[in-house]
Amino acid sequence: MNQRINIDDIAEVAGVSKATVSQVLRNAGRISPETRKQVLQVASKLGYVYNRAAASLRAGQSTIVGIGVSSLSNPFFAELVSGAADCLEEAGYFPMIVNVEDDLLRQQRFARTLRENMCAGAVLCLAPGTSTKLLNEWKAAIQHSVMVLRPPRAPLFDFVGVDNKEGSASATEHLVSLGHKVIAYIGGTSVSTSREARVEGWRQSITSAGLAPDDDLIEPCDATIAAGSEAVRQVLKRRPDVTAIVCHQDIVAFGVTIGLRKQHIEPGKAVSVVGFDDIAMSADWDPALTTVSVTPRNLGREAAHLLLRRIAEPDAALQSIFIRPKLIIRDTAAPPT
Repeated sequence: MNQRINIDDIAEVAGVSKATVSQVLRNAGRISPETRKQVLQVASKLGYVYNRAAASLRAGQSTIVGIGVSSLSNPFFAELVSGAADCLEEAGYFPMIVNVEDDLLRQQRFARTLRENMCAGAVLCLAPGTSTKLLNEWKAAIQHSVMVLRPPRAPLFDFVGVDNKEGSASATEHLVSLGHKVIAYIGGTSVSTSREARVEGWRQSITSAGLAPDDDLIEPCDATIAAGSEAVRQVLKRRPDVTAIVCHQDIVAFGVTIGLRKQHIEPGKAVSVVGFDDIAMSADWDPALTTVSVTPRNLGREAAHLLLRRIAEPDAALQSIFIRPKLIIRDTAAPPT
């Protein structure tokens, strides 16, 4: 039944032209809200199903936009995706969201799927180890793309990132100003470029304060609460004199506070903790998390805006935007006891 209903039927019942129906269904043109609502109501009542694949074939491009991130279980990426998706949907695009999981094969399958569906573009957090060859293959498959957080090795795409070094340095400087002298760094994996920059910021601030950036104070770990809890246990086993910790992500900081409590150490009092991201739940954590804010939802919006610009102006010069981090002081950072 649905396949027999076409735009002629909708136009006749709604009392409008076929062109108007077409524009409403494609979310295009200058159609009044009243007319748009009327056409959509008639289409729904008649049981019309929009053939998006056929429309894509006619236009040579669909309204699908891919969003690929490292881990949707990490609230940071969930908020980033939400910000990007809201912006793209407002512009009439349909986001296809994929959990790439930092896997190169999954990333390649994602590219193939987007190409097969003639997608309009993509926002992607590159998997670590993405070579220049793979970048060129992605460019050939999805011309309109914006990379987020991890800068590509070759200047082929627009980019939205974070000043990781500055953010980590500001967190460390704050702890130094409170009087801490033994400050650890927990989180990030060995292949993470953002971790490399954040550890550099930590080292720089430690050294500038005349303190020793001992490698025993550094512990990599995955971006999970469980990993953060175990990582702080390992650090304190080596260095029980630690009084403050800079964490690679808020999710790791949450784990660190839990790990401290498991050892009967009160976070924010006996040991200060600073996160990085300022995800929504950081303000409601107990105690409220001091963190470096990069507003992931806004970061997603910036990436979406760049993508919409790239779709509208495919020959425009490449653009890179770096979000400046801001230290948000809450309850987990205090002078050493």
